[in-house]
Amino acid sequence: MTSAETTDRDASHVYGTGLLRTAIRPRPDGGWLWSREPGPQAPHAFTTVPPALAALIRGLGHGGPYHLVPGREEGTKRHYQVTGNESLAIRLLRDGPTAQAEAALRGVGTLLGRLHGLTPHSSVPPRRPAGLGRLTRWLSDEAEGGPARKLLRTSLGELRWGILDAWCSEVAADTRGVLSHGSPSLGATVMCATGAELLTGEDLCLAPWYVDLGWVAGELVELAWRQGGTHSRWQALLTALYAGYGCDLGTRWNRAAALRSALHLHDFSAYVAWHPQEVQRYAGFLTFLIDL
Repeated sequence: MTSAETTDRDASHVYGTGLLRTAIRPRPDGGWLWSREPGPQAPHAFTTVPPALAALIRGLGHGGPYHLVPGREEGTKRHYQVTGNESLAIRLLRDGPTAQAEAALRGVGTLLGRLHGLTPHSSVPPRRPAGLGRLTRWLSDEAEGGPARKLLRTSLGELRWGILDAWCSEVAADTRGVLSHGSPSLGATVMCATGAELLTGEDLCLAPWYVDLGWVAGELVELAWRQGGTHSRWQALLTALYAGYGCDLGTRWNRAAALRSALHLHDFSAYVAWHPQEVQRYAGFLTFLIDL
């Protein structure tokens, strides 16, 4: 899906799933406009961010090479004026771990830490991240699951399925909340010549601090598994993320990776297509993470 993103200055590119659609177009001033909107099967609209809060968030990266970029709202869409047209996800898929990716992840960690330090605004909904809600429903409600859920549960076995469900429920029940991005990802991190820009605001919410950090860390662990290569180079990316944030996930890193990977499997199966072979591949990876 994202591997088709273009680097042609004169081109536009549109891609998406039933959950999220993205269009990337060049701007007359030399930058790029990323426009995102919920896909036709998305269960929720984007969160509305008051202008005063958006301005406060935008200022968190002032003076540095890394920025949080709240989108301009237009109906159901969000428009982001940025300086790059490739995501960190695309860079890692194409080039693997690099020094630039390491620097970008340190910046993402720093930005998430600054965001979490803000006083939650009264207009921010006191809900959990939308992705966590999707995963909770998928693990706990058989009617929501479809064939992918059934095959994954069978492949994991009842004991591991129960552990995964319990981990998800534990996070969902944690009432400690900081102002959170809600869905930070490698795909929402835009690479530019001097740093990186993190698209922000679509899922702004209140959540425990470790959810945002775990979402990015878990995605890195999953990508390292899928892409392979030198372990130390992938570990350097995680180390940079944690250094930017100011702490790591401790011994529970495998929980974050398991939940993030399970959500990826759910979203692909529900909003793109479901493939039995892919479910079984993920079952093997999840088994490894759960048994650690």
